[in-house]
Amino acid sequence: MSNITLHVPMDVKVREQLETKAKKLGFDSAQAYIRVWAKAEAEGRTINFGDDWGEPSNEAAERLNNAAEDAKKGYNLSGPFKTVDDFMKDL
Repeated sequence: MSNITLHVPMDVKVREQLETKAKKLGFDSAQAYIRVWAKAEAEGRTINFGDDWGEPSNEAAERLNNAAEDAKKGYNLSGPFKTVDDFMKDL
């Protein structure tokens, strides 16, 4: 594979924001992020780096945090079950 360097002038602030976004997405640099995007574009693919799930509501986040804390403390609120009947009674 032969490589070529593409120089793209841009505002410093844009470059810094792009670097921050790339790191947040797990890339080691803005260049790596651009390479993945450019390859997909060249191949006619689209890549969605967005979060389709969004943020949980405050209530949901509190429930999740409480469940995580219970798990860290070793609380086992149900199970394990030895029979289906035991499982059904717990429901």
